[in-house]
Amino acid sequence: MQVERFFVTGLAHASYIVTSDNEAIVIDPERQVDGYLDYLVRNKLPLKAIFLTHPHADFVAGHAELAARTGASIFISDKAPASFTHQDLKEGDRFNVGSLEIMVLDTLGHSPDSVCLCAYEQGRPVAVFSGDTLFAGDVGRPDLRDRELPATDLATHLYDSLFNKLLKLPPETKVYPAHGAGSLCGRQISSAPFTTIGQEMTTNWALQLNDQQQFVDAMVNNLPDRPPYFSRSVTINLQGAPPFSGLPEIKRLEISQFDALRHEGATVLDLRAPALFGDAHVAGSLNIGIASPSFAVWCGFFVNPDLPILLVADYEAEVKRARLELSRIGFDQVMGFVPADDLGETLQISQIGARDFAELLGSGHRPTVLDVRSAQEWTQDHLEGALNIPLPRLSQRAGGFAHNAPLIILCGSGYRSSIAASLLEAEGFERLSNVMGGMHAVRHATRPQLVSLERAETALTWEI
Repeated sequence: MQVERFFVTGLAHASYIVTSDNEAIVIDPERQVDGYLDYLVRNKLPLKAIFLTHPHADFVAGHAELAARTGASIFISDKAPASFTHQDLKEGDRFNVGSLEIMVLDTLGHSPDSVCLCAYEQGRPVAVFSGDTLFAGDVGRPDLRDRELPATDLATHLYDSLFNKLLKLPPETKVYPAHGAGSLCGRQISSAPFTTIGQEMTTNWALQLNDQQQFVDAMVNNLPDRPPYFSRSVTINLQGAPPFSGLPEIKRLEISQFDALRHEGATVLDLRAPALFGDAHVAGSLNIGIASPSFAVWCGFFVNPDLPILLVADYEAEVKRARLELSRIGFDQVMGFVPADDLGETLQISQIGARDFAELLGSGHRPTVLDVRSAQEWTQDHLEGALNIPLPRLSQRAGGFAHNAPLIILCGSGYRSSIAASLLEAEGFERLSNVMGGMHAVRHATRPQLVSLERAETALTWEI
């Protein structure tokens, strides 16, 4: 057996080509399928089948296009209400891939239709492709399909799937999950590309909770924020996404066309770095920089998938990258782009350096500081007197600030705070500043004189 891993950063999505004796299958393919096709051609491999461990919520999969371009059949749980042409998977089903035997494990929990695929060589399990049921260092969250089943019910199923199925496999069985560190489908996922059942039994925090009620309680509490696009992705995956290769080319627009679409309600998504956005941008635009691996995730939080999207960029390569990243979450409605140099009337958001910010903190006119980092980052360290609203919750909680009062926005690096500034400006806030370099720069600029840096012991008292 040979396993080839394909990894999408940002979404932290892992998919696999598994081969044995000149036969191949693909497990959980991403939206852009050329990488799999190139690999198959290069290695002269026919594609026998495409397997989905479940209808994913965090990304739009490419199973429909891959099947259309190869003729391979798609397999998915019989519990999934899939409307594309497929074959059902049920507990105990077995498939041969060369000398390899694949057995289906029905592993409800992360979703109502999750399966794991256990690979056997010479009658012995050697690997399990665990989807979002078991990760390196973590397990799948049970709340992403809570409109269909309550999260507590799914967590109970997850306990059974883990403790009564996966953990019964031999300790040396390799585990190949569908996500790595950074995915919102878990909380403490490791960056390790694979693990083993034995390793997870020993070190995985969730697998130490062997009391069912304790496990269920832990699974449904303190979950990461869920982007609004997740439920939409499930729907797209159950239908089969349109082929990525069939999406139209994104055209450069005349500024008159751009302005007309903007005034009709299209979302203006500015792909540039915070400093460039702050220097000059059109009113109402949203700054999510394409340079970050997390670009797609933040778009999933703040871009409306039901509205047309207009892009602002410095280079066409950035536009092409944005098209791919947006398509991976099913946001295909990009109408065109304009180079930043073509923009007409623009606004500015002040960019303040870390040293100037530190001096301002030490002056008698202390400003209001909004820290948009996560609660976990906030508890590790933060500035005395700052207010913490994690970025995903900003739109719901920004009403307490006066629109005409000075507001300095801070995050870890200056990236999320620029997103926040663009959101607040669009809501009518007038006197915004973004701290360049974020807390990383502040720590270096102020050490060791700055005494207002609180540590984890007291940080929780500042949370709002």
